[in-house]
Amino acid sequence: MAVINPKLCLLLLTLSLLLLPSLSYKISEQQQHEEEESPVGELFECFKSCGKRPGNDHEFTKCEQKCVDHYKERVRQEREESAGGRDEWSYPQIEEPRKVYERCLSGCDKQQGSKSQEYQCRRTCHDQYDEMTKHRRQEHDCGCGRGADCRCGGAENDQQPPVERYKECRSRCGRQQPGQPRQYCEKRCQWELEKHGGGGGDVEERESRNNPYFFEKQRFDTKFRTEEGHIKVLQRFSKKSELLKGIDNYRLAILEANPNTFVLPHHSDAESIFFVVGGKGTISCVCENERRSYNLREGDVIRVPAGALVYLINRDDNQRLYVLKLLQPVNTPGKFKDYFGVGGENPESFYRTFSNEILEAAFNTPREKLEKLFRQQKNEGAIIRASKEQIKALSKESSEGRREGRWSPINVMNKSPLFSNKFGRYVEASPNDHDQLKDLDVAVGFMNIKKGGMIAPYYNSRSTKIAFVVGGSGYLEMACPHLSAQRKHGAHYDKVRARLSVGDAFVVPAGHPVAIVASGESELKLASFGINGAFNHKHFLAGKENIWKEVEREAKELTFAMPAAEVEEILKRQDESYFVAGPQQQQQGKSRRVVSSILDFVGF
Repeated sequence: MAVINPKLCLLLLTLSLLLLPSLSYKISEQQQHEEEESPVGELFECFKSCGKRPGNDHEFTKCEQKCVDHYKERVRQEREESAGGRDEWSYPQIEEPRKVYERCLSGCDKQQGSKSQEYQCRRTCHDQYDEMTKHRRQEHDCGCGRGADCRCGGAENDQQPPVERYKECRSRCGRQQPGQPRQYCEKRCQWELEKHGGGGGDVEERESRNNPYFFEKQRFDTKFRTEEGHIKVLQRFSKKSELLKGIDNYRLAILEANPNTFVLPHHSDAESIFFVVGGKGTISCVCENERRSYNLREGDVIRVPAGALVYLINRDDNQRLYVLKLLQPVNTPGKFKDYFGVGGENPESFYRTFSNEILEAAFNTPREKLEKLFRQQKNEGAIIRASKEQIKALSKESSEGRREGRWSPINVMNKSPLFSNKFGRYVEASPNDHDQLKDLDVAVGFMNIKKGGMIAPYYNSRSTKIAFVVGGSGYLEMACPHLSAQRKHGAHYDKVRARLSVGDAFVVPAGHPVAIVASGESELKLASFGINGAFNHKHFLAGKENIWKEVEREAKELTFAMPAAEVEEILKRQDESYFVAGPQQQQQGKSRRVVSSILDFVGF
């Protein structure tokens, strides 16, 4: 009887692993070819054939609408083809709307074209996602693999809340019948949840909506909209939850303006901080009988005092201007208004509320001329198009080179990072260092987490962070002690989880441990305002520089009920500080280490 040499077996296994890259290369070539012929690829090419668009991103042109209709028909046909022609033993191809949506966005990012075409492509992905979530199937068997022993929807389980039944069903998916895909079992649990009143949509998406600290993009209400842009304001924080009453006198808003546009002069009854998160602009602010104008670029932060007359332009020929605003009302807590001196009906000019006698006396001008002056704007809105000559003139008068004054813009991106490594970077403008942020006690930060990376669990010592997703996707997990009923003894924490995509906002209260993970497909970019920002510290709970590092060995032994050496061995295992490899990258790293160990064992 022949004896099998273990080292020879491992050598053969190693050789097969070494051949995998060439196979992966062939697969990647095939995937690239499929992407070019994919519905998204066809959609993008169709957009290119439509030629130059008029500059309004809010509506599709007739040609672009035909492209979208063709794309939807192609997707529908592919879904019908995948639904038919399957063997009896095979399970249906099941994809969550979010997965389809992310793949669609990924397809848009891989195409080569203009910013406008990419925007239209991503918008089509949004529309497709909305349609899929509206028309999802809602009646299916549980499919937990337990046959007659299934308890997912049994009569004895009817008294349980739907979500609890869903969790039990999913826990049984780990013990499903051999050969049944776990993903299919879990999806059946999802359908059963929806069927018995658990609500539509993905469970994690629903958890995000019920998360008191998370605000999906739909929570922003449009305040002004024209063909050239819009201004949206997030709902009051206390409307979502009483837990956010501490920041209820702050409001978050986003301004988006098309290239070569002008935002009409106005003032607000709120202190404001403007943060340019995309594009180039020029801001002019008139306060105390002095006009200050500055050319702005991505990363610039500027304070606008309450009552100051302010107007902006987008001075770029191609890129939209995105300005994130934090407002602190000075009249009614949590409520603010913008006041436009010139306008038609949207916005209306406040001059029109005064009687003709008052206006004639105030301006020493006949009524006819005043009516012509204040009604000339008609209904074009708060954001209007400007000529290139006007844009050039307004930009030229700015003080871009002079940035040393009290009210000059601060560029966050030029700051030395507080935390930075190969997995991410965080920069911040602190009220400790800048007078214009000191009065409001607000810090302004920008975090960039690389693909598949994460920021290790940490908490803020005194600052509540209001964050806005500028780019990419990912998710967050946070520990909260306020959601469950208080227990008589000890502390209890609920896990707060939310998926993050562009346009979403979330709040991280002081003291709450939180971890944020970027998806494997894109970097996650977050702009943030820190309320009570002065003298705030981020205390990390894991990583090389974690807070346990300064705790005495005896205290660690008493705390963890383990020898101090074992505790410290675990706490020091992570070599990185602040930003680390996320869960997905960690798994990939473990696989690579296993291969490396095999190679070492067989003598390579």
